[in-house]
Amino acid sequence: MSRCMLCFPFTHNEADFAVTFGKDDKTLKVCRYCQQDLTLLGFNANQIIRLTKPLKHRAIARFWFLRAVQNLLEASKSE
Repeated sequence: MSRCMLCFPFTHNEADFAVTFGKDDKTLKVCRYCQQDLTLLGFNANQIIRLTKPLKHRAIARFWFLRAVQNLLEASKSE
């Protein structure tokens, strides 16, 4: 995951948005807090793109746990 280009040294926030600006479409990756600040300050952005985040391992572990429960339920049903 990419870091916020504005506040990462202080807050260690991950980037949530890619903001393009200027005639050369320069890109600035920022967190949601910095994006809100830029909007409030009247920053003239060409485009604001929400970055996707990968699935965390906890979500995958939940599905694995549910599969184990399903197997136990099927075994108790067949008895």
